[in-house]
Amino acid sequence: MATPVRERGPVSGAWRATCLLASALVVLAGVPVATAATPPPPPPARSAPDTPHPPPPPGAPPAPPTVYAPVPAPVVVAPEPPPPLPIAWRVAYAPFYAAGLVLRYGVYYVIVAPFEVLGRTLSYGVEGGVPQDPNQHQ
Repeated sequence: MATPVRERGPVSGAWRATCLLASALVVLAGVPVATAATPPPPPPARSAPDTPHPPPPPGAPPAPPTVYAPVPAPVVVAPEPPPPLPIAWRVAYAPFYAAGLVLRYGVYYVIVAPFEVLGRTLSYGVEGGVPQDPNQHQ
């Protein structure tokens, strides 16, 4: 069996050596930076948290109680609804509305529903997948 010969492409050996040297320099240049980084020192410990206000002087009246009022409901700004159509327009629109209803529900109940019933009948059988109870017909 003959030894495979490496195919020569448009990239020369000098170019490959230059790329290898540049890659090695990039990798080696990043190593000291990564190892030289140390975590920052922890913050100094505190004995007690700072108080937001000094205590009241002796003999001063107590602070008034805090009253929590309910949040007011958000105000919804919406345009006024349009006025209802006049009677003449409603009469003129009624046949188109009825035709739309007939098309929408007529197509469903005349075309789609029979296929759904047929599909359920084929899937579950005529009895619907529930066995008949012999005591039910007495």
